[in-house]
This record gives sequence, structure tokens and C-alpha cells, in this order.
Amino acid sequence: MAFHSTHHTPHCCCCGKPVAWAVDDAVAAHRSTDATPTAIGVPTIGTDPGASDPTPEPDGGTQLPPPVPNPVCQGCATAATTADGEPIEAPPTPDSPPAPPDTTPETGPNPVAVDGVTCWRIGTDERWHLARDAVGCDSAAEFLRRHTDDDGQPLRWFGTDHRGAPRQIRITPDTVADITTFCERFADGTAFCIETAAAADRLDTSVVDIQGLPAADRAVSEPPQVSVLTAESTPRRVSISLPAIEAVSVAPQPTVQPPAPAAPSQQLDRYGQLAAVAPGVVDSAGLTAVLETGEPQARATAVRIFESVLAATATPGLTAIPALVECLSDGRLSRLYALRSLGHIAELYPDIIAEQIDPVIDSVTAESRLVAAAATRLLLYVAEHDPTAVVDAVPAFGALLAPTPTRARRQALATIGLLANPHPDAVRPLVPQLCSLLETDDVAYRISSTAALGRVTAVYPDAATPAVPTLVAQLTASNPELRANAVGVLGDIATEYPTDIAPYADELADLLADDDPTVRSNTAGAFARIAAVKPHHVEPFTDALIALLDDEWTRSRVHACWALGRCEASAAAEPLAESRHTDPEAAVRQRAAWALKQLS
Repeated sequence: MAFHSTHHTPHCCCCGKPVAWAVDDAVAAHRSTDATPTAIGVPTIGTDPGASDPTPEPDGGTQLPPPVPNPVCQGCATAATTADGEPIEAPPTPDSPPAPPDTTPETGPNPVAVDGVTCWRIGTDERWHLARDAVGCDSAAEFLRRHTDDDGQPLRWFGTDHRGAPRQIRITPDTVADITTFCERFADGTAFCIETAAAADRLDTSVVDIQGLPAADRAVSEPPQVSVLTAESTPRRVSISLPAIEAVSVAPQPTVQPPAPAAPSQQLDRYGQLAAVAPGVVDSAGLTAVLETGEPQARATAVRIFESVLAATATPGLTAIPALVECLSDGRLSRLYALRSLGHIAELYPDIIAEQIDPVIDSVTAESRLVAAAATRLLLYVAEHDPTAVVDAVPAFGALLAPTPTRARRQALATIGLLANPHPDAVRPLVPQLCSLLETDDVAYRISSTAALGRVTAVYPDAATPAVPTLVAQLTASNPELRANAVGVLGDIATEYPTDIAPYADELADLLADDDPTVRSNTAGAFARIAAVKPHHVEPFTDALIALLDDEWTRSRVHACWALGRCEASAAAEPLAESRHTDPEAAVRQRAAWALKQLS
């Protein structure tokens, strides 16, 4: 398979900016000097890199040696790091013709990364350039071998435009597999041009979704074929014979206008086929127009297509937000796909969607599970960014909660957990429901419930007192996160109501030696609060608390000092004195000093 590129102004394969090839002083006299970014260590004018004069062309021009494949400009090369993110020495600025880029620098990292993209250092230690790896090579030598032809001329595997989309790519196919492999290298939404020798197979439009046609779909005597989908508002599935194809290249990105709003829904459905395989070619402005002016059936189809587009890239939906919000008052399908579309936008731009939250809240309690799931998913994205913007949805979340978990209920519960920290007063009315969810068999559901309860009881310790027996039952759960959450809530309750928790000291004591550090820390904190009014309930577990003074977690050691001081455990005097003087953390030393004062 051969990849070729016609003569063009080279572009940086990381940022897409034009790159001017470096020239020495002798050559510069023959050319104008523009202040454009300079490629690093690229051969200068002249067929012989060591020659001082350029090679004249018959027409009086100057012969340029071919550019290196996939060049990286000076700015991007300066930002390069090692694969581990460590900075590297800045690339040298060429001041004389460099050696041909056919070697690997003997020192320094290779490969390197530019914004997460693998690049290879090629040249010498004194003069090297960066080239972007388009195919996943394991060495600079392999990179050069795979990116140059038999004559040593560079093959341009790809370039990028200002949006990062591939451009300037060309393949001369040998097999159907060559074509399909070529197309699979690029993200959905890339369009291709197919050049054919046979007039009967010629296409005047770009295509997407290039696939090999199975042998079962053609006669045995027919040559191999590919099936393509034309990039037009009424896409067609076309089969092309492989021998007729001369070249395949990445097309200038087309934007396909959707059918008119008054067009039949069947035509929009066919247009949706195009959006499903190549969302990047869809003109979002045209779809927005359908949403704004089309009749209900056309709007429903258009918003479904729009969701496919925004699932690939959410940015085109920013200008369509008002039209998508209007669709929330349409039928069930329109509401569903409008919510999903807004959810894709909210994932990247939650602050913008937060301004349109009210109609979304109305969809939380929809009869359709899919609609409710789409609405709660959207609200979860917004709450992760700004919980306050979603606080008005708490009553709707409460109406949604039930013992049997669904996607919508899980997302609602996760959002409640986010809201409970800054707005415990708003979530407090839901505490009885949260406590009832502890009776379910779903562990993840109980984890989310205890997390939300913990954030409420940290401010209102009395809120969950009726659920103490149920919380105690979670202490033997196999999941450490659930155990940590449950004992944390019990500790919060013990802050104001230690007598409610003291009878369960035996059950709590088993967790002082738990394998999970958070469980141990939270348990020691609960004992400290019990000991404030019921020290005799804590004294039997003095040895276990003393053992925590050597715990790897600072919080566990602090809480152990706290509990030992409050129950006035005289047996802990010597270990506390040692912690006071030798513990590496100041918080532990201070709490140990306080505990010793209590013992004296």
C-alpha cells in the first residue's frame, strides 16, 4: 500500500500551522523570508544536503528536497516531553545545513510526546527534528522505513487542519483490505474522495463508510468491490469495483445540508444513516433549522439525527440549545433525543446547560424510563460542576427513588450525594427514603445511600437516628466502602447522640483492625465520640486502640489518641508518650499530648 501526497505547503502534524522549511544563508538570498514557523532540522534547498548552492530547475526555480514526513513545527517541538511527561532539552535551532535525517540521536529520549501524541527524534544529537508517528512504530528506524518509499522519499501519511481533522492523505490501493484499513485509521466523520478510471464508476461526491463487499453479494466472476455511502443529503449506497479505483484520499471536510423541513420523514431517515456513520459531515445549522421550523414528525427525526452528531462532538450543539429545549415539550421520542443531545453538551459545557435546567427537571419524573434516565444523566453532569444549579431538582429526585435500582434512580442518587454536601438542608427531607434503600440487595445502591446520609448527618446528626440498627447491619458487609460509609454515619450520629451508638460498641470493635484504612479511622473516631459520655463502653477495647497508634494512616492515629484520652485509659500512657515525641505527624503529636493530660 502506497501513501502519497501532492506538492503542498507543509503543515505541522500536531497543531496544523503552516511550516516553512529551514534554509541556510546561501539559500536565503534566493528566497523571500516570511516569519512563519520553522521545522526543526529539515534538509535545506539542494539535492545534496551538504551543498552550498541550490540546484536550479529548468524553469529557473529552485529544487527543494522532499519534506520529512509528518513534520512538527518549532513551537510544538519545544513543548515536547518524554513519554512519562518529563521535560526534554529544547530542540536546536538550525544555523547550517543539517545532516540527512536518517539516523537516531544517540542520547536523549525517544520517542517523545507532544500533547499526548507520539513523535520521533530523527537526525543527530546536534541537529534533530520531530516527526509525528501516524501508525504506531516501535523505533525511529521503523518510523523512517514505514514513512519513506523505495527511493527514500517521504510518504505523507496525514496532516491536520485547524480542527485536527486529517487532510492531505492519499492511498493507491492494492486490495480491498488496504482501503478499509486506511479508512479505519480515522475517526468517524471523515469523508473520502475516490478517483476511478472507469466512467461508469466515477463519483462526483465524497463518500463515507467504505467497506469491502462480501463475496456472497457479488457474482463469482466479478472482481472485488467496495461499498460506500455517499456524503449527500439523500445518501446512496454504491458499489465500486476495485480495479476501477485509482486512488483514495481524505476529502476537504464537506458539510451536508439536511433535507428541507417539509421533506418527507423517510428522506430524513436516510440522512440519519449518513449521520450514524459520519457525524462529522453533518451540517448542524441545517438540522437546527429543521428543529425550529419543521413539523412535529420532522422535528422528531431531526433531533434523533442531531443526537448522533453530538455524541461524536458536542460543540456544534451550542447554538442549537434553545431549539433543543423547545423539543422538550414535544412527544416522548423528541424529548428523549433532545435530553440526550443536551446531555452530550452538558458533559463538556455544564455551565451553559445550567441556565436551561428547569424544563429538564420536569422530565425527571417522566413515565418513560429512558426519558427519566436521560434527564437525570444531564442533571448529574451539571451537579458535578455546580450542585447549586440542580438543588431545585431534589423533590423530583425524591419522587423517583425506590428500592429497586434503575439507571435513572442510580443517577438521581449520585446527584443527591453531590447536593448533600453544600445543601444538606435541601436533602434532609429525603433521609427516610435514603435509609429505606439500605434494605436493598444492591451494594452499589447502598453505598450511594450511605454516602448521601453521611453528608447530611455531618450537619444534622439526628436525621438518621431511626436507622441506627440498619446502619449497624452494614458493618459486616463485604464491601469496604460500604463499611466505611456506615461506620462514618454512626460516628456522625454519635457526635450528638453517643448513647444511641454506645450499645453497639462490640460490633464496632471488630472494625478497629479492618483491612481498610478508612474503616479503621472512622471506627476510632466513633469510639472517641462514644467515650466522651460513655467511657466504660470503650475501655474494654483499649488494646485495639493502642495498636492503632502505629497505624499507617495519620487519621487513625489521631482518632486513637482522641479515644484513649477520653476514656482515660491509663494503660495507654507509655504508648501515648512515645507518639508524643516520635510520631512524624504534628497532628498526632499534639493529640497525644492532649490525651496524656487527660490521663494525668
